[in-house]
Amino acid sequence: MNSILLALAFVTMVIGVHRSIVEADVAGNYWIFMIGLILFVLYRHRKKKDSAEK
Repeated sequence: MNSILLALAFVTMVIGVHRSIVEADVAGNYWIFMIGLILFVLYRHRKKKDSAEK
C-alpha cells in the first residue's frame, strides 16, 4: 500500500507540472499539487507508523 501511495503522489505531481506548463497557470492547478502533497503526507505517516510497530 505504501508503494501505491508514493507512486500516486509522484504521478499527481508530474500531472500538475505538465498541466501548469501547458496551461501556463500554476494557480489553476493548485488543487492537483495539494492532492499530491496529501498523498505524500499519507505515505510518510504510514511509513512512520509501520516502522514504529517493528
